Amino acid sequence: MKPIWLKIAGLHSYRELQEIDFAKLSEAGLFGIFGPTGSGKSTILDAITLALYGQVVRLGGGTHPKEVLNQLEQRVFVSFTFEIGAGDRRKRYTIEREFGLDKKGNRRQPEVRLIERGTDGVTPDKVLESKATAATQAIESLIGLTLQDFTRAVVLPQGQFSRFLTLKGSERNEMLQRMFQLHEYGEKLNERIRTRYEQNKTELHRLQLELAAIGDVGPEALEHARQTLELAEQQSKAYAAQREELSAKKREMEQVYQWQVERAAIEQQAAALQSRQAEIEQIGQKVKEIEASLQIWPLWQKYRKLSKEWDELGLALAQLRQQQQSAASEWEQADQEYQSAAATLRQQEPLLAEQKGKLLQAVEWEKELAALARDLQEAEREQAGLTGQLHLLHSQIDQLEQALVDLDKQWAELEQQVQQVVVTPEERQHLVALREVKEGWSREQQKLQELVAQKAELQKERQALTADLQQLADEVRQQATLRERTQNELAACQEKPLLSETELERLREQLMQAKQLGKEWREQVNLLNAWSKKWAELEQRWGQQERDILQLEEQQRKLTEVHQRARDAYEQVSSEWQSWQRENLARMLRKELSDGEACPVCGSTHHPLRHTELTEEAQTAERQRWEQKLAQMEEEVAQAERQLREATDSLQAAKINGAALAEQRRSQQEEKASIDERVAQIKAECAALGADWQTEDFEALLMRYKQNETAFRVKTEERARQKDMLEQLQQRLAQVREQELLRRSSQESKQALLNRLQDQLAVVDLRLAEATEQLRQAESKFTQLRGELLPEEIESRYRQLEERDRLLIQLAQQRTELEKRRKDLAQQSETEKERRTQLTIRATALQERRHERAQLQTERQRQLFAVTQGEAAASLLTQIESKLAQLQKSVQTAEQRRTQAMERRQQVHERLLKAEEACSLLNRQRMEAELVWQTGMQQAGLADDVSRLEALYQESERLEAYREQVDSYNRQQTQLQYERDRLGQLLAGRSVTEEEWQSMLLAWEQLERTYEAFKDEVAVARQTLQQISANHDKWVGLQAKIFERVDEQSRLEELKKLFEGKAFVQFIAEEKLAAIAADASYHLKRMTKNRYALEIGDEGEFVLRDEGAGGMRRPVNTLSGGETFLTSLALALALSVEIQMRGGKLEFFFLDEGFGTLDPELLETVMDALERLRMDRFTIGLISHVPEMRLRMPRRLVITPAEPLGAGSQIRLEMD
Repeated sequence: MKPIWLKIAGLHSYRELQEIDFAKLSEAGLFGIFGPTGSGKSTILDAITLALYGQVVRLGGGTHPKEVLNQLEQRVFVSFTFEIGAGDRRKRYTIEREFGLDKKGNRRQPEVRLIERGTDGVTPDKVLESKATAATQAIESLIGLTLQDFTRAVVLPQGQFSRFLTLKGSERNEMLQRMFQLHEYGEKLNERIRTRYEQNKTELHRLQLELAAIGDVGPEALEHARQTLELAEQQSKAYAAQREELSAKKREMEQVYQWQVERAAIEQQAAALQSRQAEIEQIGQKVKEIEASLQIWPLWQKYRKLSKEWDELGLALAQLRQQQQSAASEWEQADQEYQSAAATLRQQEPLLAEQKGKLLQAVEWEKELAALARDLQEAEREQAGLTGQLHLLHSQIDQLEQALVDLDKQWAELEQQVQQVVVTPEERQHLVALREVKEGWSREQQKLQELVAQKAELQKERQALTADLQQLADEVRQQATLRERTQNELAACQEKPLLSETELERLREQLMQAKQLGKEWREQVNLLNAWSKKWAELEQRWGQQERDILQLEEQQRKLTEVHQRARDAYEQVSSEWQSWQRENLARMLRKELSDGEACPVCGSTHHPLRHTELTEEAQTAERQRWEQKLAQMEEEVAQAERQLREATDSLQAAKINGAALAEQRRSQQEEKASIDERVAQIKAECAALGADWQTEDFEALLMRYKQNETAFRVKTEERARQKDMLEQLQQRLAQVREQELLRRSSQESKQALLNRLQDQLAVVDLRLAEATEQLRQAESKFTQLRGELLPEEIESRYRQLEERDRLLIQLAQQRTELEKRRKDLAQQSETEKERRTQLTIRATALQERRHERAQLQTERQRQLFAVTQGEAAASLLTQIESKLAQLQKSVQTAEQRRTQAMERRQQVHERLLKAEEACSLLNRQRMEAELVWQTGMQQAGLADDVSRLEALYQESERLEAYREQVDSYNRQQTQLQYERDRLGQLLAGRSVTEEEWQSMLLAWEQLERTYEAFKDEVAVARQTLQQISANHDKWVGLQAKIFERVDEQSRLEELKKLFEGKAFVQFIAEEKLAAIAADASYHLKRMTKNRYALEIGDEGEFVLRDEGAGGMRRPVNTLSGGETFLTSLALALALSVEIQMRGGKLEFFFLDEGFGTLDPELLETVMDALERLRMDRFTIGLISHVPEMRLRMPRRLVITPAEPLGAGSQIRLEMD
């Protein structure tokens, strides 16, 4: 840390802002601060500590403005700039603090700023802290020293120089611990060991509880779980094979059943579609008509629109022709009006313009005359005001001169009062020192009382902890007794014989197999009963089906003969009908001919035989007779065909049903064989279970199953009760163990707390003895310093001193006010005299200006009368301008009307031409549209029926719906036919009845339930095995971890014993202190010519070895003042050089006392040693009033004392 700049204002004897450039002052490595006693030398050190830590050490750490504030000031300001660090990490900081009083004399909130300075010219300054407490903490963090450490090793103010030399061992160790960061090896390392010890202990306890909680998970339990899982998996695989076989049959039957359902649904849909055929044909016809109307409708709309537009355009054309005639007449009238107005303007405009120019000049003269009249009136008023002011100023100047004489008399009287109340510096210093000593004595008394109270509180806590430990010991013994009793009960329960899990599982498996076999046997019995019923029904249906087929074959034969006869009769009638048509073909051709039309056979246009044929009525009657006969024969043939087709379909269906029945009979026979085979297998499997299960009757098997199940349930319940008892005892034992461990852990924590409390009591006893000794010393010093003065009179004397100070401040304030008043009166008198002179000059100038304005007013009045003859010029000008504007406006209005009339005539003409052309074009388009529309109507077969067209067009919105209905109908027909053919191919004659399908579903459901039950058993067995395996691995891991924790706990206990108290820190501090003592001894030998050396005593205290007395060792409290100064100086130099700070070593050292106790020869030796101590990046500053030292310093700060009630102390830099 290196000081750069210091600013002081308002602190102690300093009033105005004083600045110290430490960078220049420290260039030589050694400088001094000199001045008379009380001039403010030590205040410079106070300013540094006040800036850094917000306290002044010489005042016992005071920060109240009244304690540090100059009596004539209202604020204290200090600013200290310093650098810290090395190389690239070196930074510059500024700490600023301001204290003060408010208007009522109370303490004002201090203002603080800690700033990091930018040193490269680019980086801006940055405010780090702006609160007092935070700024102080930041400074301690940056420097690494507290205020006490700083004043013991860096800045040594008066009364603090030998503190480190005479510190007690505990206080010196604490100081060294902070200075050299020994807390890393002391408190922090000890805390880490204690924390690790408690964590390891807690973890060991947790592992023991976890081991007790997992229960029995040994190798036997693991092997039993594996066997259980293997048995369950074998049974599950057997049922899985059965399930797969039945599943294949179920899928095939389900597929056939589903195809049958789909085919029935398709037949229903086809019948529904057939019923809508006529409706769909009508909708198709309407679609064609609507499509034709959509093509014609735009043509019709276009024709209607063009006709309407043509009619409207004809009416508009007639209106435009009338508008054209009206516009021509309007333009002729407007042109005549314009010519008349223009002629009038040309005649009168020159004369009116000349009159207007003269009247404009006259208006300006009128304005000028009005302004002159106002100026004259204002000048008269101002003249009168100036005269009054001059008389008043003469009177005021006389009064001010008399007031200055009176103030001079008051000033002389005030100076006499100031001299009477001034306090001498010696008297003030004695009272302040006496009051400080008294306050120190009071603080020592208070400190002693606090230590006594602290000791009583610690004793009370020790008594309470002892009682708690006794209670915990009783609880631990109770828990141990309960644990032993629970362990005995658990051992007794475990000795009872328990049915093995293997035997129990074998019986359970035997019962399950017997139960499953019984279910299957019952199912087979049910299936056999159902088969008997279905077989009887099937035989009955088979006989009936054979009889139906014989009847249908006979019916088909008869209908075939009937159909053949009807077909022969139809062919005969048809042949006769064709013969009749050939015979009447020529007659029908002549009937179609017309007169003058060419014959398609011979080409002749003359037809003589056309009117010789039979009459039309006879021919029509003959034709109708043949057509009726032919239709009747066609109906007979169609009816015969329908009957034959129905008979054929019925026969084919009967044959298909017969084939299906035959297939069902074969399937039933296979099913019967399968049932018999499965029953035989079940009997064999029952016999394989044991002799108890061998039987030929299902009811006997059921009876034996109930007996064995009851016996198994009794054994299972008995084993479960015994197992529950074991689990409850194990849980109770785990809980008891946990409670016992908790009690023991609490007991150990309480014991550790009691041990720490004993250590604290020992420390308090030591501090109590030290406080008693310090109180005795403070009381002795206080008694010696006060002399005959009583303690209660000290405050009275100090209050009298403060009263005289307050009176002096009041007198100073009165003198300042008198001085300010005299200065204000003198300045006011000069101001008034100068104002009187200015007013006199203004009055003279004003008189001259009035005369000039009067002459100008007369001349302007004469000129104005020559133009206006006494009338108002503005009125005459308004009349001329109004007349001229009226003439111009008439011409403009007439011209605008003429232009508008011409434009309107042109616009109407253009619109007429465009309308005539549009009318011709629109008529041609209308005729073309009419021709196209009529052609479309004829092609659509609508002739001129517009209403029919509109009706069809209105239905166009439903066109898409009509189309969709037709398309959907066709798609459905196609799809249904496709599905009917596809399903017929898939079924290939196969069929499944509802009873067969339901029977299959029932069998599948029963097998599925059995299979799922065995799957659940496998899952439960696997989960049990996984849980036991996981717990077994955890058990092995916990055993290993507990062994590791126990081993580590023993090592931590050894470390804990080694680091109890501060033995390790004491060892490191003693080593560091020995190095510092050796360095200080080197400096001391140089300053005393090897007479004195500094050593460390047996109890860690400093001892001075006097070589001049034969190497005799002397305690430091036996040294004289000069010896104490030299020893403390050497120790301070060694300590300051050795202190490690954040960012680099300490770079300066201040000393503020001691040189007055040295004789001239020893002073010369000390100065030589200090000059030789100068080194790079290290500066030593000395504060003294000894003249010889001032001559030896290369850099000097000279302090000029403050003047009573005047300027404060001044600082001046001197350089050789």
